[in-house]
Amino acid sequence: MSGDRPAVEMAAIVFTDLVGFTEYTDVHGDRAAVDVLDRQSSLVHDELVGQGRIVKELGDGLMLWFGDAHVGLTVARNILASVSAARDRDEFPLAVRMGMHVGEVIERGDDFVGRTVNIASRVADLAGPGELLVTEQVVRSLEGNGETAAFRPVGPTRVKGVSAPIWLHRLAT
Repeated sequence: MSGDRPAVEMAAIVFTDLVGFTEYTDVHGDRAAVDVLDRQSSLVHDELVGQGRIVKELGDGLMLWFGDAHVGLTVARNILASVSAARDRDEFPLAVRMGMHVGEVIERGDDFVGRTVNIASRVADLAGPGELLVTEQVVRSLEGNGETAAFRPVGPTRVKGVSAPIWLHRLAT
């Protein structure tokens, strides 16, 4: 093992979660559930188009990495729209919820770890169906490009494992 310290970088991290996936699997079976996961991956890949990457699959959710918050927001918004459109056409059975945070991450092989990743994951857990919740840090990083008007404040929220409340904002639909 080398004494090199892992690389630290700024990133926007987005977590997705399929709402009702466990119940869907219970009713429709494992093969249908895998089809839903494959369709989700396809929808997300179509929106990423080299702007970010899927870091890993986590059950029915995904961890996404972006080099900056503006790109991450654009792609997250497009994923929400794609999933909603597919649902409207009866091509996708579930809603997606998402959480986003921006800050330093530590690269560990093909993965990223650290407080930023943990917070983004916890924020996704708090989002409702078809909703994107972001932290105050995301909103601040978007100042000056007109994107901040797209958010409505939720307020300070307790997040599991984090000592101080995190200010959250909801993407207005």
